[in-house]
Amino acid sequence: MRATVKREEALRLLKTEHQAVEALIAELSDEEMTRGDTIRHGLYFDQECSFRDLLAHLICYEVYTVEALREWRAGNKHWAIDAVKDPRQGREVHYGGIAERAHLSLGEQLEEYRQTSQELESAIEALSDADWRMAAPYADDQDTDLGGMIEGILVLPPRPMYRHLPVHVPDARAYIRSLR
Repeated sequence: MRATVKREEALRLLKTEHQAVEALIAELSDEEMTRGDTIRHGLYFDQECSFRDLLAHLICYEVYTVEALREWRAGNKHWAIDAVKDPRQGREVHYGGIAERAHLSLGEQLEEYRQTSQELESAIEALSDADWRMAAPYADDQDTDLGGMIEGILVLPPRPMYRHLPVHVPDARAYIRSLR
């Protein structure tokens, strides 16, 4: 997969995503963030997620992207690149991101979100435009560049470009009203 947006646009959209998540965090109380079964969109039928669970879900895709960038630099293909495209494995990634963080306190999870978001933004900022269009350093059956690899993890349909939150919380104001 080749990048469909330039690096600067990807970074701008990613920052917009992070700002939207932070704005929602600032509006919600701890109880509202941890109240179960409040997320109604973009989930599997059997999920009853809290905002905290959604945050864990968002974190996992960004963690995998950061890891995939490191693997790319080492000439390796990160397992998530193919896993997110496979329906069964994609479901495991979806649930796994939540399960892996279930033991964390809300504060620890918020801190992980902020650290991971900053690390991902910094990693993309550090790339040149030539890096963004660099061909995969590993054998691949697709014509993949670095930007495309990142999109392949962060921007799977039906997600808007570099925006994952709107899939699950399409209207932040309506979501906040539903909690109150």
